[in-house]
Amino acid sequence: MPQEPDPDVIRPDDDPVRWDMLMAQITEAHMHLGQLITEIEDNSAIDEIDTMIQLGHIYAHLNRFWHGRNVASGDIDALYTDENSDFPNDVTLS
Repeated sequence: MPQEPDPDVIRPDDDPVRWDMLMAQITEAHMHLGQLITEIEDNSAIDEIDTMIQLGHIYAHLNRFWHGRNVASGDIDALYTDENSDFPNDVTLS
């Protein structure tokens, strides 16, 4: 008898559209963070205003990644709302 999928786990075989949506967001965050690191290393300086803008962009991707786990499969437009770009209220930072 096949095992029921765990509702708290997203797998590409169970929900390929949601998987791709989430992977796109975290990949974009990774790419932009890498670009920020390279820029800081190349300039040997941290421009606070530019860094703040870039971190906001990175956080938006990370936040959409996190909130996207609750977006209905295939509803890509729902991912790009202000609410889904906001910092999550169900994450504890330590």
